[in-house]
Amino acid sequence: MRDGPAKNGIKAKAMRVLQQKKRYEQQLDNLRQQSFNMEQTNYATQTLKDTQVTIAAMKTGMKEMKKEFKKINIEEIEDVQDDLADLLEQSEEVQDVLGRSYGVPDIDEDELEAELNALGDEIALDDDTSYLDDAAKAPNVPGKEPGAESFRNKVIKYCYSVLL
Repeated sequence: MRDGPAKNGIKAKAMRVLQQKKRYEQQLDNLRQQSFNMEQTNYATQTLKDTQVTIAAMKTGMKEMKKEFKKINIEEIEDVQDDLADLLEQSEEVQDVLGRSYGVPDIDEDELEAELNALGDEIALDDDTSYLDDAAKAPNVPGKEPGAESFRNKVIKYCYSVLL
């Protein structure tokens, strides 16, 4: 196209369209930034609300704990623990008294050792294993159920007879 009024008109129109495009892009960027700012504000507001709920729950829990701790007397707990320890000690004393021996002579460890050695010698001398001979002569345990094979054969023969 040649330079002239028509070309200049088209050029001016193209410039206006490009300017309008730039304005729309700027407006779109502004809207995106505004939307982002609103989302951030919304997020911060929700976080603050959640924080307030958490703090309220913590305060309620603290009040309940204080109320329950007022019902507890540390000195009373210590007294109960001391009483339990005394009772357990008394129980042990009772068991000690009940476990006393009355004139039963002390057992001599040497005598027990000698008796154990004598039993060991007696067992070593007892090499008679003849009582096991009968077990060695016993018949073997059958590997299958008695009569199972013959029953199986009868079933097979019957099936063949029906098929033929």
